[in-house]
Amino acid sequence: MEILNQFGINPVLLGAQIVNFLIILFLVKRFALKPIMQVLKQREETIKEGLKSAEEARIRLEQATEKEKAILKKAHAEAKILLEDAQKQSQEIIAMAEEQARKQTEQMLEEAREQIASETKEAEKRLSQHVSTLALQFLQKVSAELLTEKEQEIALNRFLQKIKKIN
Repeated sequence: MEILNQFGINPVLLGAQIVNFLIILFLVKRFALKPIMQVLKQREETIKEGLKSAEEARIRLEQATEKEKAILKKAHAEAKILLEDAQKQSQEIIAMAEEQARKQTEQMLEEAREQIASETKEAEKRLSQHVSTLALQFLQKVSAELLTEKEQEIALNRFLQKIKKIN
């Protein structure tokens, strides 16, 4: 004990301080440390849940991004197919239109040819009739000067029969 006195330590005061320390330690542990530890545990749990939620959100985001890429890829493929189909259909429509135009042109040409042939026959017929009329008039004038009436009548009848055979 002398050593303690030499260092200025009073054993009774030291004992009282140890008892006071233990009482304060008990009180702090019971009333302050437990609530602080509970708050710290709650914060730790909240942080863990937040990290877990963030990780789940990151995973869902990656999945959503992958789904989006798959959907875009599928949509691109479908759009490409639709575009190819549209091009095929447009080519078929163009081919059909060209074929129809060609047929209409051929039909119009054939109708024009038939009309020209009909008009040509009609013109030839009129021309033939006109030439026949002129020839008959010429024959009448010439025969009146050269032939007798009976010879004129015979010549005119022969001429008319030949003209009927021609027409």
